[in-house]
Amino acid sequence: MVPPGACLAPASAASVKSMRTTPRRLGLLGGITWHSSIEMEREINEGVNAALGGSNSGDLVVRSYNFQHIAELQAAGDWGGLGSEFAADAVALQNAGAEAIMICANTMHKVAPAVEAAIDVPLIHMLDATADAVLAAGLDTVALLGTGYTMRDPFYRDHMATRGITTIAPPEPALSELHELIYGSLAKGVVPVGARGQVLAILNPLLAQGAQGMISGCTEIPMVVTQADIEVPYFDSAGLFVDAALKFCLDDQP
Repeated sequence: MVPPGACLAPASAASVKSMRTTPRRLGLLGGITWHSSIEMEREINEGVNAALGGSNSGDLVVRSYNFQHIAELQAAGDWGGLGSEFAADAVALQNAGAEAIMICANTMHKVAPAVEAAIDVPLIHMLDATADAVLAAGLDTVALLGTGYTMRDPFYRDHMATRGITTIAPPEPALSELHELIYGSLAKGVVPVGARGQVLAILNPLLAQGAQGMISGCTEIPMVVTQADIEVPYFDSAGLFVDAALKFCLDDQP
């Protein structure tokens, strides 16, 4: 996650017009990976407390996955199986009282349609939270750095295109190098020496191609590169996602 103030979105609590006295319950499909998911949980809890004071914290129900299981199904291309699993778990969270569902990873938004079709409560969509910030900054073309699945598959760029945003992903071999950095190291909580320079070397050619800013399209990328490292606008998908979650759970009329 980025340091406070590094993300371009305003703090959600500040944008809430009519504050609830207790937060709505959120259902989190997390552990994808736990390093980023636990940061999202922490920031939701801190955001609720900052808004409501006292001993208030987030009202969360969490399904935290064994990431090894998720990674193996991803590698096997079993997105149908992942979609069915996530949809069933989202229904379980809804049955546990969740008033909205969150998929705590960019890549797993590939199965967002299956999750959304299975539930009767809102899905807080990470890509929409990111698109909102890009458009609010007046941009229409941004670099997309994420996992190989996110950068190769059309689900991300097509979703952004519906919002009028063009995403530029790196070509090979840089794309595979970034994917390996994420899955081989960052997903395990390890930041290799030189990782920041590696990511910036992948980003800079995209800026030269016309990207006006950068989407941190993997929730582990802020472990390596934040707004402090680049001069163009930086859109931290994880931080923006938390902001959207806080707005939903605190706003009396979200």
